[in-house]
Amino acid sequence: MTFPFLPDQIAVARPDPVGRPGRTVRQLRIEARKAADFGKPLAAALMESLARVLPRSGPVFACIEHWPGDLASDGVIFRLNAGLHALALTGQAPALGALYCEGLLLPPALLDRTLTKALCGHADTLLGWLAHPTQTNEVARVAGLVAALLELGRARAMPCEVLELGASAGLNLNVPRYAVRLGAVAACAPTSTVTLAPAWRGRAAAAGEVAITAARGVDLHPLDVAMPADRESLRAYVWPGEVARAQRLEAAIGIARCHPPQVETGRASAWLACRLLEHQPADTRRVVFHSMVLQYADAAERAAIDAAFAAAGARAQPDRPLARVGIEWRPDRRAVELRIAQWDGAGHAGESRIAAHCHPYGEWIDWHGLA
Repeated sequence: MTFPFLPDQIAVARPDPVGRPGRTVRQLRIEARKAADFGKPLAAALMESLARVLPRSGPVFACIEHWPGDLASDGVIFRLNAGLHALALTGQAPALGALYCEGLLLPPALLDRTLTKALCGHADTLLGWLAHPTQTNEVARVAGLVAALLELGRARAMPCEVLELGASAGLNLNVPRYAVRLGAVAACAPTSTVTLAPAWRGRAAAAGEVAITAARGVDLHPLDVAMPADRESLRAYVWPGEVARAQRLEAAIGIARCHPPQVETGRASAWLACRLLEHQPADTRRVVFHSMVLQYADAAERAAIDAAFAAAGARAQPDRPLARVGIEWRPDRRAVELRIAQWDGAGHAGESRIAAHCHPYGEWIDWHGLA
């Protein structure tokens, strides 16, 4: 197991001499406000409690307080949540089960005591979770891809090849096997055990058929739902009390075990450049999708991804168009944008346009479209 730095290299965290909260507490308060704004009272209570007790937790607090990168873009608090959830799921910290598994909002004093016991009694386990990048696979976001495919088909409907960057376990690649409801528009597999029905706002979604002829993905460290440990990892990244989300994840895992997604291991930029050089059948749209991925890529990787699109876009033709659909945080992290760019060798040359604003976990979509 590789830690961001060794425990004996971590300085003991001390209070600011003028009483200002450290970066960990500041980030937890930011996350608490965001959770409250997005209607997640249990997650907000968790963050508020952690802000109170984490500074007294020894090595876990020191690891986060002296983190070498940005806490938000590295998803550090998200990693800690996953570690705590894993302790609840495995029974190592059964008192956390009331919060995570039963969705009970504990009184603040009880929640503080419960978290303190977990943070101090399972520090090594939690440090292990902090050491690894997040590996969530929130299938609700892929409803945005379906909306984008329908929107792209307004002018000319085509079957699509889908390539996903940061595919994790590849659950999004099974979108043709999910029931998708975008307001009054239904798409994909209506009788599926997985239903994606975000609260729909704004303009109506385009009606039509979604035909996906192939779907492949890439991830630096892909998960395999055939492996029990990887399934447990996916479950752990769910925020506390999100019963419907957890049930949807279980159903998506069940479909993936019957229909294993095709996910390769590698860097997104290199993989994408190779895939975009492959033959593209005539009258087929090639669509590259990524959701909540770019925040984890450094500037060089993001530039290499953009360069791969530019090179492929220069080769695009009206009967072999290329599209990029991204669902990512705005740079100031105040909103999640669904952006679409198109290349077709004619009227579209890669201009990125905001087609929607979204909930971070796909619970609602405010659709603007491209018209």
